[in-house]
Amino acid sequence: MRAARLAVGLTQKQLAEALGVESITVSRWERGVTTPSLPRLRRIAERTDTTVSDLVGAPETTTGQAAELAALRQELAETRELVDRVARALERLARPRAPGESVRVSGRV
Repeated sequence: MRAARLAVGLTQKQLAEALGVESITVSRWERGVTTPSLPRLRRIAERTDTTVSDLVGAPETTTGQAAELAALRQELAETRELVDRVARALERLARPRAPGESVRVSGRV
């Protein structure tokens, strides 16, 4: 909402006056403390030459969250693979050995 307001050169006070609310209300909306009603969102969209969808950021937020979630899943898979390799190496090291038998440790861990 802040970006849309600034894009059309409005201050919080100017937008608040156009909507019939206090400027602190606009500040709260922009900070996510409170949310304007749907009719008020429509009026904000009209005043800022944008859409309600753009104001609430639904598509961008969802896309961004999906990308972040995919990256976290990939990182988790890589971490699991590394943990599994470390666990196998530790199991090899913990096995009893015959006298004089050496333990081969790969440098891949």
